[in-house]
Amino acid sequence: MFKKMLIPFLMFLVLTGISVYAFEFSLTPSYSYTLSKDEEKVDYFGVRMSFLIPTEDNKMINYGPYFGLFYNYKLFDQGRVHESTGISLGLHMKYCADIIQDLFFVISAYGGVHTEDLFKNFNTEIAVNGGLGFKNYYFTVGYETRYYLGSFTVNYLPITLGVSFQF
Repeated sequence: MFKKMLIPFLMFLVLTGISVYAFEFSLTPSYSYTLSKDEEKVDYFGVRMSFLIPTEDNKMINYGPYFGLFYNYKLFDQGRVHESTGISLGLHMKYCADIIQDLFFVISAYGGVHTEDLFKNFNTEIAVNGGLGFKNYYFTVGYETRYYLGSFTVNYLPITLGVSFQF
């Protein structure tokens, strides 16, 4: 199932890259710490890969699709998901403002669907991060809400170290 989704996603990236003069590839590994006090800790590791295109009116704002892979070892151990590895798809928006020379401020927002049971059920994820960057590296911390099956909602504190490649 994963291979069926990967090939169309890669084709989309290539076709969009051919039709756009400038674009950015963003890779953001993260660790998400559980903030919910009434639930057991269900921290997870993940990485999102984004293909971003600048807006026409403001070159500081980029947007585009993202693909994420997540390792939810605690959700799997608790029996809340069927597989320990999950996948997410959605829209990534990134705003960067220069501070001094190569130092910049970054706000990054993700919205999309995720599944930790390999596409048997889709659930929603919303994340907003803010932080600082230097050249093509950036460090962000934010707030994330993920909705799981059975009215199980978890609020997270994602800590992300990202890298962007602009073409």
